[in-house]
Amino acid sequence: MDGNRMDLPSLDKLRELEKNARIEGSGIEFESLLGLWKFNSVWKQGSDKEDSISSTLLQVLSASLELKKDRQNAEEENFTIANSIKFGLLTLRFSGYANLERKQPLLPFSFDCIQIKLASLTILNKSLPAPDQKKKPFFALIAIDPNGKWLSARGKGGGLALWIKDK
Repeated sequence: MDGNRMDLPSLDKLRELEKNARIEGSGIEFESLLGLWKFNSVWKQGSDKEDSISSTLLQVLSASLELKKDRQNAEEENFTIANSIKFGLLTLRFSGYANLERKQPLLPFSFDCIQIKLASLTILNKSLPAPDQKKKPFFALIAIDPNGKWLSARGKGGGLALWIKDK
């Protein structure tokens, strides 16, 4: 491995980790998820090839997933979550709340706000309606690198995603 590029797990390795996570749990804990995760790659459900168009597009748009401790309920382990993309000076950001459930675990989330910014100027800041509890999107967390360098999960729609921790 050269100094600039980290070794990322192959799709086969991710599938193996996913099988183990479904049976034994992933061992992913609240604290290890905190931070800014830059999108790296995605595989569509049932595909053996990386969805290179989506992966490249999401990398070019600096797609990210940000998880912070929800300070409103400090005694509970809940997150504030944000998904954002950038196109030049334009930023599109969805924000809301997430929490860990079950052993694998699942990270169900809902966005309650959409924000569009041009540089530092907010163009749109709009509340979003709460989704039905049964229809909430989620990530089934698969694995996290022992050194916290990458995170993998399968979304509600079946796609597999890999993020890299931002320094």
